[in-house]
Amino acid sequence: MSSVFSESVFILPDILAQWPWKRNINPLSGSQVKAEATAWIQSFNAFTPHLQRAFDLGDNRELASLLKNDEFTDIATPHGAQEMARIVMDAIHNPDKTRTAGECVIGEATRQFWKSSSKYASAGARHRLIEAIDKFTASVAQQAQDRALNYIRNIDEYFLVRRDTIGAMPAFAVLEFRLDLPAEVFEDPVIQRLTNVCVDMIILSNDICSYNVEQARGDDGHNLVTILMHHKNLGLNEAMEWIGDHASTLVHNFLNDLNHVPSFGEEIQGQVERYLDGMGNWVRANDCWHFEGGRYFAEGGLEIQKSRKVVLQVPQAMPHLQIQN
Repeated sequence: MSSVFSESVFILPDILAQWPWKRNINPLSGSQVKAEATAWIQSFNAFTPHLQRAFDLGDNRELASLLKNDEFTDIATPHGAQEMARIVMDAIHNPDKTRTAGECVIGEATRQFWKSSSKYASAGARHRLIEAIDKFTASVAQQAQDRALNYIRNIDEYFLVRRDTIGAMPAFAVLEFRLDLPAEVFEDPVIQRLTNVCVDMIILSNDICSYNVEQARGDDGHNLVTILMHHKNLGLNEAMEWIGDHASTLVHNFLNDLNHVPSFGEEIQGQVERYLDGMGNWVRANDCWHFEGGRYFAEGGLEIQKSRKVVLQVPQAMPHLQIQN
C-alpha cells in the first residue's frame, strides 16, 4: 500500500545522536561462529533463491531462527502467519517432540534453537523468552491480517502491535540468559520505562531504514512513516522530522531515568547494570546493522549512514512467499 508523495530524496533523522552507547563489536562474533551459524541455517534448505539472496545480504546468521521466522512472516498470508505462530510455539513447548513430516522447517529450526539454548538460561529468562515469543508470533499474525485488509493503524494502535512485531523483547530475554534477575526488577516502573524506550528506539530505527524497500514492494502499511503520512497528512520528509523529534524526547526521558535506577541490593545491582547495558547496546547495534547488513541498503549503506540522504526507490511487485519443506 505505497503512499503517494512527490519527494524523490528523503533525509533520515539521526535518532541516536545523543545515545550513550557507541558501535562495539562482540569479540565472540568471529568467523568461526558465523560459519557455524550459517551452516546450521543452510542445513534446512528453507529459502527460495530470492529469499536466500536477501538473507545473505542481510547477514542474518547471528539472529538465527527468530529472524528466520521474520523473513517469512513479513510476506505471509494471515493463515500462513497463524500457522507459523502455532508451529513455533509448539516447537518451543515441546523441544523433544519429533516434528511432523512435511511441516514447515521453522518448526524444526525453532526446536533445535530452543533445545540447544534453553539449557544456558535461568528459569526467569526462559519464562520471559517464551512469553515474549508468544506475543511476537501472535503480533505478526495480526500484522498479516492488517496487510490483507489494507488497514493502516493509527499511531497508538500501531505501537500496541509494533512493540511485539519488532521482536525486541525476545532479544532482551536472551540478554539475561546468564543472569538471575528476580521478577521485582522487571516490575519496577523505572526499569519498565527504560525497557519501553529501548523497544521504541529500535522501532523508530527500523521503520525509517526499512521504509524505502517496504514502500517499493507495496508493503509499507506496518511502518510508522506511512502511518504519519496517512493520519497526520505529512509529507515524507515531514514524517521523518516528526520521528526525529519524537526520538529526541525518548532519549531525553531515557537518560533521566537511567540516573534514577533504584537499588535492588548488592547481589542484584551488578546484574541489573549488565542487563541495562545490554539493552542500550542492542539499540545501537540494531541501528548499525541497518546500514551495514545490506537488508535495507544493498549498496552504499555506510555512506547513507553519514549523509542521511536516501533516494526513493521505484515501486516493484511484491514477491510471493514460497517456503520449502
